[in-house]
Amino acid sequence: MITKNIVIELLQPYRGSHYLDAIAEPEFKWISLLPDSPDEMKPDILYACLLSAAMQCNIANPGYFYLCIRDRFTDDDEDSEALKGIIVINENKDVSWLFNLVQRRFMEINEWILKMQTALIDNCDYQRLTDLSETVLKNFVSIFDSSYTLLAYTKNISCQDPVNITMLEKGYHTDETMQKFRDRRRFEIYEQEQGVIVSPPGVIAQYEIVTKWCRYGDELLLQAVMECSHEPLSLASIDLFEIFMEYIQICFLRYQRTNPSHIYSSLLSEMLYENLTNPFIIGERAKTSDILFKGNFDAYRVVFEDNSTVLVGRFVKELTAYLPDSKIIAHKYEIVVLNTYSKSDNKQSVRNLSKLLPLFEKYGAMCGVSEMFTSLPELKNAYTQATRAQTIGVQLRTLGNYWNFDTAVFEATAFEKTGSNGKVFFYDSIYPYLALHFAQSGPFDAFGNTPHSKSLKKLIEYDKENNTRLVQVLYAHLISERRATAAGRLLNMHRNNVLYHVSRIEDITGLDLNDYWTRLKFMLAFHFIEIQESNRLFSSQAQ
Repeated sequence: MITKNIVIELLQPYRGSHYLDAIAEPEFKWISLLPDSPDEMKPDILYACLLSAAMQCNIANPGYFYLCIRDRFTDDDEDSEALKGIIVINENKDVSWLFNLVQRRFMEINEWILKMQTALIDNCDYQRLTDLSETVLKNFVSIFDSSYTLLAYTKNISCQDPVNITMLEKGYHTDETMQKFRDRRRFEIYEQEQGVIVSPPGVIAQYEIVTKWCRYGDELLLQAVMECSHEPLSLASIDLFEIFMEYIQICFLRYQRTNPSHIYSSLLSEMLYENLTNPFIIGERAKTSDILFKGNFDAYRVVFEDNSTVLVGRFVKELTAYLPDSKIIAHKYEIVVLNTYSKSDNKQSVRNLSKLLPLFEKYGAMCGVSEMFTSLPELKNAYTQATRAQTIGVQLRTLGNYWNFDTAVFEATAFEKTGSNGKVFFYDSIYPYLALHFAQSGPFDAFGNTPHSKSLKKLIEYDKENNTRLVQVLYAHLISERRATAAGRLLNMHRNNVLYHVSRIEDITGLDLNDYWTRLKFMLAFHFIEIQESNRLFSSQAQ
């Protein structure tokens, strides 16, 4: 289909005007001379004739489109209805000349489209479609995967911009170029915009740049870019680029549907983000997606500290190199990983994560880790666990050494003991805090008026007033399971001093620390204060 912009651009050298603005963007299959009978006319054909004939037909049978030689003067206001759908030029030419001029352009574009269709029938690749488009687009075009690795380009049309010249030399966009994209917030724009994106000179390159992404689900997986350094940017050139992208999209979707990695991507995306919960359907689709229905699994959820500076496609490519047997999907700025293990313990997961820490550091990534599970339909729950682990973990990370413990006590009691520098958070470590979070996130405060919460606050005030460390002694006593020697090692204190201070705590609070429920409730009171304070600190940092 040929757009009105393509026709109008072709006629720019000739004096003319058109009356198509009030009509939805028309597209034409072909151009024809005006037939004798209105019954032979079709709304997707552009008819060549004299203006007077077109206006007469328009009054009798509105709704068609005409390309005309002006043979009469018109009052645009008076003749507005009769002029709808008409393109007219003011040249001393005959209708056959006009018809032949436009027909040649139609033939050229339709021949191009036919060649692309034939190439797709022959299972062509992106390079073949790009080769076929050189004579029509007349500008340098390049195609990248989501990691900005070059897949195809117009080999007979040179690029002029330094960014693309460097890209051609290396076969990918460099980190310097990626930083340029980050600084200009291009990744955010790409994520938000579904259609063609036009970047003016100076934003990305020295010339206008036309960009469009191909998506599979919510993943940005393929990008085509046109550098307008040979032919100037115009509405017609954008329309031609859009036609090109229709066939690139077909090639892209064909690849995704036959590539196992994206067959499983579709299944997992529907399980995580849509409403696919039926175990029978999940099991049947898993058979064709190279995913076990039963096994030893866990799930990672990876997010980034600053979405505007991260290249998700490149991160996924590097992550895949570390986890070649895992199933990885990207949803906007979130990465979900399904891992499969030979045994039902998490030792392999811990080893994998230790190797991933430099990658997480490089991209500013944070990872939540679910518990182990054994059935694929449990993935959605595992994803929720990984999400909670990451969100609560990041919140608790802001708390730091809130009780001002010695280093040994702090390291022994910190919720996150993986040595990951706040990059990896296990659900197993945070779910007690999650329960406490829910206990205080509603109209009812489950811990606000309990004896043990009150007693702990009383000890905090006592320490402030008397320059003592009873709170630290109590914490160490509780986590050491009442073993005075072990608590003393944490506190750098003789066991007898520990026992003395424990006795003072019992005197001040009036509570018996030999009672199991007293110790449990005190520990919950400690963690409840931690979750409250971390929530306050995290919220204040976010503002």
